[in-house]
Amino acid sequence: MKVSLLLGALVLVAVTAAISWWLALNHERKREQANIALVLDMWDGVINRADRDAVMKYISEDYIQHNPNVRQGREGVLELISLIKDLPPGMVPPGKKTFKKALAQGDHVVIIWTQPQPDPHNPGETYPGEAFDMFRIEKGQVVEHWDDTRKALRPWRREES
Repeated sequence: MKVSLLLGALVLVAVTAAISWWLALNHERKREQANIALVLDMWDGVINRADRDAVMKYISEDYIQHNPNVRQGREGVLELISLIKDLPPGMVPPGKKTFKKALAQGDHVVIIWTQPQPDPHNPGETYPGEAFDMFRIEKGQVVEHWDDTRKALRPWRREES
């Protein structure tokens, strides 16, 4: 009798643990899918449409920017979209980024995309360059950004007057 009670208790503990683990995993997957959706909506509004309202909705005021060509904070993103809409003389716009894949782990989302890059061996021609952006989400907004960008000869900033 004692052995069967002990086995029953162990089975009950194991089943409870398995259900708890499954529920937590399912919750985490839903959170990661929501974070991916948020980043893709942000990308469409901010990068594709250069929409000021999208910046205000999706980008945190204290946004941390790890790209050396864009200023810090939401103000840096607002400046970026003003440049996208109205390029200063001599600034060459990058080619259109085409989304490929998104991955999430917790509050971090990575998007992978392709973009035509100038071919250094064939002036005037391009090749499909693959790259990434990574974002950290907090309280429904993008709070931090990383990418594979290096310092540009001409950063994405308005010239100081």
